[in-house]
Amino acid sequence: KGGVERRVRFLLPAILCLAGDAAVDRLSEAHSRLGPSLQLRDWLAREIGEELAENVWAAITDTEDQAVVMKRLGISFADYNAALKKLGYPPLNNEDDLRRLFEVYLNELRPQLLDRIRRRHLAAYRRGDSLKQYLEHKSLDFIAFDSNWVVTLEELDRSFVERYVNSRADLELGPDQDAGDLDEIKRLTSANQKTAQAAHPRMASLVRAWCRKNAVERPQMMDPSDAQPFVRALERSGLLDFERFLPDQLPSVCSKIDAWPGGMPQTLDPIKLSLDDADIDFEEREAREARRRSEVARRSITFGGKALDTGSTDFSQVFAELAENALSASAEWFARSRPARLELQEQPEPGRDKRKGRGGDAKGGVRRDQPPDHVLRAMGVASEYLARDYLMKRHPKEMSDRCWVSRNREAFCPDGEKGDDSLGYDFRVVTARNEMLYEVKSALDAGGEFELTARELEVAGSAAADGKRRYRLLYVPFVFDPDRWRVLTLANPAGEATRNRYRVIRTGSVRYGFDVK
Repeated sequence: KGGVERRVRFLLPAILCLAGDAAVDRLSEAHSRLGPSLQLRDWLAREIGEELAENVWAAITDTEDQAVVMKRLGISFADYNAALKKLGYPPLNNEDDLRRLFEVYLNELRPQLLDRIRRRHLAAYRRGDSLKQYLEHKSLDFIAFDSNWVVTLEELDRSFVERYVNSRADLELGPDQDAGDLDEIKRLTSANQKTAQAAHPRMASLVRAWCRKNAVERPQMMDPSDAQPFVRALERSGLLDFERFLPDQLPSVCSKIDAWPGGMPQTLDPIKLSLDDADIDFEEREAREARRRSEVARRSITFGGKALDTGSTDFSQVFAELAENALSASAEWFARSRPARLELQEQPEPGRDKRKGRGGDAKGGVRRDQPPDHVLRAMGVASEYLARDYLMKRHPKEMSDRCWVSRNREAFCPDGEKGDDSLGYDFRVVTARNEMLYEVKSALDAGGEFELTARELEVAGSAAADGKRRYRLLYVPFVFDPDRWRVLTLANPAGEATRNRYRVIRTGSVRYGFDVK
């Protein structure tokens, strides 16, 4: 805003504080009626007197900062902020900054506050009462940022937050109680977690052996292959926060989180549980086998309805047999495979930020999570194996195993040649007309996106003209489902005539190097 209009708008909060709502209305009406011809200085003199008008005029002439005007005119921060809010102007304080400072100071006060909360609930813990209220207090939800501070406080300092926190604690917790010295909470909970984690396998074996012998259902948290659910349940219960416990105390602790069978004596002594070595050895063997099965399941994939362990030494051989059977059973996959016709994609305007939201793409889509590493490796093996067969049919005269140049070739090609994953492509087929570079990509479902490394982009860019040297993608959707296999040939994403067929979902990372002096 310029001229009289800018000054009128700038003046309104001060006029509201000094002369009230009616004066604001009169000034707005006068400006609306007279416009640029309004003699603002004279109006001020008539409305609030010569001396005050001179002070106001000097203030608005020297600065465009409402905070400076407030101080020059001696108006309280709360009153001036209230006037700004009433007129729809932004407050003098930034709420995000105040909230950030409040969080910083609260985190500094958190340890001593948690100690006070633990002292408040220590007696309930020792009696074995419910710790529900302790957990509510521990969350510190009763100490919240007061949005009125944005209007009333010129600055938020640590001493103010400390007084506020103590007053809220007095109101919610009552007088601070002298319950003796408590161990520092981080050190205490860490020690109790380690005790629980170390004791869990043996304890789980005892529980499972007793349950088997007594035909009692076993608690889910007593899975000897994974102690984490048990330890997390203890953390959430608050039972780790008060006193350090020994392994022998764990049965009593377990009973409070439904991790100990009803009717089972709360002891880790096999004799008192009427268990012998054979009972326990059987369960420990079962536990080891369960851990092995869990690890195999974690790194396994399902290919054509059959589970394959990607960590097994014979994975490639077993996969090749299944894949070969699928390929020889039907040629429908090749009939479904063809160069893909891609739609034009809306391209971002130069200089415009393509990002629409965190984790989104240029169209506001959702970023797909990457599969685990073992799945990615298996996807690469499966897609390149199919791509080799596809290229054998596409280039029957030129294609051979020597054209397969990535490291995945080593598992399937008997010539003993090493592969190289740094070339930027997986297959190189030389024909009488062109040098064809093929990079293989795949998806677990119908797909629709892929990722290129910096090297792959570099090679794709070197073939952008699509002349004698050409770069293509072989895209394999449903890579683990031979019944839906097909190979889509995609144009060069960096090609001069084809880059508009793709949209950039997100940019890749940059790798930096450095030397220490």
